[in-house]
Formats: sequence, structure tokens, C-alpha cells
Amino acid sequence: MLMVVKTFMDWTVSWLPMYGEAKLLLVIYLWHPSTWGAGHVYDGFLHPLVAWHEADIDRGLLDLRARARDMTTSQLKAAAAIGQVWLVKAARCVPS
Repeated sequence: MLMVVKTFMDWTVSWLPMYGEAKLLLVIYLWHPSTWGAGHVYDGFLHPLVAWHEADIDRGLLDLRARARDMTTSQLKAAAAIGQVWLVKAARCVPS
């Protein structure tokens, strides 16, 4: 999301004088501990947005966890089947 906004802003307002310097000042404001810039942005914009959509985010994470568990199970079963076939082939090649 941040890259989309950055690309759009670079494309639309990069022609303005001092745009690069203003962008650098914004990064310093967000980064420097004495300005609490990142805290202001989080408290003012991100926290209310996340709180508003918290139920949807939690539901999506639970769905993602279930899908990852199912995918891991299927991959482990496939690997076990391949290992079993390889083991049987190896056992046939060993002279008794």
C-alpha cells in the first residue's frame, strides 16, 4: 500500500519545487525519536483504522491459519508418499 501511494505521489507531484526535500523532511519527522512523528501517525490514522476493521482482520487471519494448516498437511502427506516410494525402490535395489 505504501509503495502504491509513494509511486502515485512521485508521479503526480514530483514536478513541484523542493518535493525531494519535503519528502526527506517527512521521513526524518517519522523516524526521529524526539518528534514522535510515527507515534502521531499511528495514533491519529492507523490505530483507528485497524480498530475499525479488527473483526475482519481477525477473521482473515483465522482463515489464513486454517488454509496454511491444510496446505502443510497435504504437502507432508505428499512428501511421505514420495519418501515411501523411494524407500521401497531402495529396498528392492539392495541385494539380500
